[in-house]
Amino acid sequence: MSHRSKLLFSVLCCALLSGFNTTATADSSLGTTTSNGLFGVILPEAASTNQLQTLEWSTNLVDWEPVAREYGFDWANTFPHALPISTGSVNQVLTDPTDEPTRYYRTVSSTTHSLNNSNAVSRFLQQATFGPSFSMITNFPGLGNPDLNNPPYTNYLEWIDAQIASPTRSHRAFWRERSNPAFTNNPANAHLYEVGHNSAIGQQLTYYWNDGSGSSPYKADTNDAINVGRKYNDVLFDNENTKKIVWYQMAITADDQLRQRMAWALSQIMVVGENGSNQTGYSERWLTYYDIFVRHAFGNFRDILGEVTYSPHMGRYLTFDSNKKADPGAGTFPDENYAREIMQLFTIGLWELNQDGTPKLDAGGNLIPTYDNDNITEFAKIFTGLKRQAKRDNTENADNYIDPSAIRADWHDLTAKTLLDGSTQGPFPETEAGVRADIDGLLDHLHNHPNTPPFIARNLIQRFTVSNPSPQYIFDVAQAFIDGSYAGAGSGMRGDLGAVIKAILLHPEARETALANDTAHGKLREPLVRLMNFARAFEITSSQTYGFFPFHKLEEVFAQSPYDYPSVFSFYLPDYQPIGEILDRNLHAPEFQIHNDVTALSLPNAIWWLVYEGIEQDGTTGIGQRWYSQGNLDLTVETAMAADSVALLDHLDLLLTAGRLSPVNRATIATVIDAMPDGTEAERKARVQRALWLFALLPEFNVLY
Repeated sequence: MSHRSKLLFSVLCCALLSGFNTTATADSSLGTTTSNGLFGVILPEAASTNQLQTLEWSTNLVDWEPVAREYGFDWANTFPHALPISTGSVNQVLTDPTDEPTRYYRTVSSTTHSLNNSNAVSRFLQQATFGPSFSMITNFPGLGNPDLNNPPYTNYLEWIDAQIASPTRSHRAFWRERSNPAFTNNPANAHLYEVGHNSAIGQQLTYYWNDGSGSSPYKADTNDAINVGRKYNDVLFDNENTKKIVWYQMAITADDQLRQRMAWALSQIMVVGENGSNQTGYSERWLTYYDIFVRHAFGNFRDILGEVTYSPHMGRYLTFDSNKKADPGAGTFPDENYAREIMQLFTIGLWELNQDGTPKLDAGGNLIPTYDNDNITEFAKIFTGLKRQAKRDNTENADNYIDPSAIRADWHDLTAKTLLDGSTQGPFPETEAGVRADIDGLLDHLHNHPNTPPFIARNLIQRFTVSNPSPQYIFDVAQAFIDGSYAGAGSGMRGDLGAVIKAILLHPEARETALANDTAHGKLREPLVRLMNFARAFEITSSQTYGFFPFHKLEEVFAQSPYDYPSVFSFYLPDYQPIGEILDRNLHAPEFQIHNDVTALSLPNAIWWLVYEGIEQDGTTGIGQRWYSQGNLDLTVETAMAADSVALLDHLDLLLTAGRLSPVNRATIATVIDAMPDGTEAERKARVQRALWLFALLPEFNVLY
């Protein structure tokens, strides 16, 4: 198998660098004195379309650092700088308040080619979905509109609105319809998608059951009457993989792609992972929790915060299920886990922020903590008295991790609590209503905290578009969170995630291709998303497994798979900085935390398997669990055009690199495949497969910019 792992994969060492050709000129910027007596730089007027202007500074005329940029809009700061810039497109001034004795400035301009509409749509879908398909591109609204890529990006907004309005594909409902034939529809839990088994579909997915003998086996395909005469379907997966198979099915085939991508992003903020959890093989409790993010993907952040807090699944993971008030006599105190993580990871973060995501500083220039250990101890009292509800039927397992937690008022600390701003809430009566008022009061307090909009805005921006959003980008997305609206439309309620995702995807910083010339712009794509891009672009199918796609142990292949978060901190930290130029420039590249000398090879190897062998395993190598393929890419269209390398590369460029394939890399791939024979269908397919695998190595595929 050595030929499958001999890769020269160094393309990602500089993955934040653009693949576009640029031209650059430097000139001296004129200085001025501002009204407050500080030094200022007079900035050039707005550039033409597809031109990026960057203001750089230096103290030695050798090392230059970008501090501001303009790409057809007003001048704005570049991360991590936030120097004051006057508004207006003529004679804008950047103020330098530092006491640096000598600071030199220059402006650098560069121009890039624009993308045609199809490629621009493909780039948008790389951000907003698990990968574009040819039909999604060709059916995109306004594809022929000459103003498609001009602000206010009306046709992109039309697509987002259609996605928000599309039917929700629930993970739990999908599994219940295809698993235990005894499941019945429960109208009382309709909002949780507690639907019944669909006899017209039959039993296709594994589930946990108790046969009455005291054992608790996993139930697989019963080969009931509905399946008689069907082609053999291998569904003998261990139950731990079933929830992942549902996830892959939604990522690859669901029509509500933006909803599914938003759910994936939110699940990486409020994490419940297999590592550190019990009962990882009980699919329903995991699917029910994940559905919180699916259902509320375009709803309100406060609703998500509430459902996560009252989720017994989260309660078990962060150890506040059955949490009780302090008993000094027994020497026991409330568990502090959730009180800490709901602040650090779910809402406000560690340091006080301005709305643009830049840190607030005290008089001494130091970061200001958002909370301290006393706050954690105080809030731990609030998360007492929650306990999972009594066992019930019509679920996979009698232990009830499905319904919101029950209230035990006698376990709850009902005393008055001091909040982060010094105000107090309570005391409350020893009733269920009193407990809810205490918990909900703190959730409202965190939701309304000034840190929450920029903290959540930055986290979500990083998941969709760029790793280092400018202060203005964060400010604008945070404003949509605060206002509950985007471009005048929305619920008008703080925390409207529909408005937030519009602000993320329709911001000029996400749409304008001139920023491809900014070496800090863009992001390394998640390895799982890159694999799904191939599966979606070439319409993977399976004659086995009822059309499911049983990718196997991808977390061992490239360190990422559904539900396999290594900790509550997700797969990577938002502030991760790999050693080298990125760290030297104080930039962030979260996905590089799981990009190392092993995964840098194993991800393209995984794509090699998908292209050449499908979802298969050979010994200990591969991406499946069977020696035969359980899912293959459909390369019929590509094989038909393979004799024409120009047409083939145009097609693959559209689907995989969104029109950004550089001339040099295009010529390299063309040279390789043109040297291959094309007389038979098998030979033409081999040309396609070689081209696909080479595309997997390209920086233009692995990086969004």
